[in-house]
Amino acid sequence: MPDFLLIVDEDAVLEVMRLVGGEDAVNIVKFLMKNPSKSDEEIASALGMNVKDVRKILHKLIDYSLITYDVAKDKNTGHRIFRWRVQQDQVLGYIKTQIRRMVERLKAKLEYEQSHQFYYCGTKGCRKYTFEEAVDKLFRCPVCGNMLNYYDNSKVIEALKQKLQVLEKSI
Repeated sequence: MPDFLLIVDEDAVLEVMRLVGGEDAVNIVKFLMKNPSKSDEEIASALGMNVKDVRKILHKLIDYSLITYDVAKDKNTGHRIFRWRVQQDQVLGYIKTQIRRMVERLKAKLEYEQSHQFYYCGTKGCRKYTFEEAVDKLFRCPVCGNMLNYYDNSKVIEALKQKLQVLEKSI
């Protein structure tokens, strides 16, 4: 899907920040969107947070290139001051990276589902077993003791294919 079809508005930016760093990250980013180029001390003071917690979240967000900083020197002390700002344009790249990872996991799952026969006892909460595992367990569920019967996973395979098709169109 072309980039112009993926709209990254403020709500989308904040949701990505929530997923990466939690509610405190959302509060920090909201503050930085309204007040760009603030230091970690200024952010902590304005939000009533511990400066160490603010720095921890900022570093988590910078690991994903969702925020950036400029470095200035304090004229009085000579200390470096980091001034933080949000990189909204990087959010789309982050989203696409996550979609690509999801596609890879789904492809691996699809390959696994297509290359195995499964057996299942039909009891909710019990898992399905590959043929090899079912043979090892003498076709008895080790959890509930019921017989393990052939499980038709064609619906699972079809659902995975459809999900992959949708996701691959978006990257």
